[in-house]
Amino acid sequence: MPISNATPLIYLASIQKLHLLKTLFNQIQIPPEVAKETVNQGKAKGHPDAYTIEQAITNKWITIHTISEENLKKSKAIAEMTGIDIGEAQAIILAKQKNEKQILIDETNARQIAKHLGLHPKGTIFIILNATKKKHITKATAKDMLNKLIEANFYLNTKIYRDTLKAIEEI
Repeated sequence: MPISNATPLIYLASIQKLHLLKTLFNQIQIPPEVAKETVNQGKAKGHPDAYTIEQAITNKWITIHTISEENLKKSKAIAEMTGIDIGEAQAIILAKQKNEKQILIDETNARQIAKHLGLHPKGTIFIILNATKKKHITKATAKDMLNKLIEANFYLNTKIYRDTLKAIEEI
């Protein structure tokens, strides 16, 4: 059961595809800071995706897991030392605390830190490709999702965009 940072949840919810996480993994775990970022702060800013994520938490397929006081201190130190945000640091620490190798995280620096700590970071693009491979979505839907992510300000450089389109076609 993977751990997720905020970004994959926010972007998938913003394009009405959050349910793919449930389809692919059955359940997702998040640390308290990710819940705060995605739901509390999202609702305060008027983001509709916050309500979608909140509903998934209410339905218990996204679960919030507490982090020990010691690990909260570790996550704060990691965030301060590396410049990643506290939600990313908590997600990484929660994965280590629960001995869960798979972590859903998009930011490059946070992914590198997760890899360095022995985790297997996967991002939103992985979700699209995996859902396509498993026939949960069509190739056309995958391409549409990719374009909608970009419209929603998901950062994707041109090379990764082209490589992703090619990967979708090769499935």
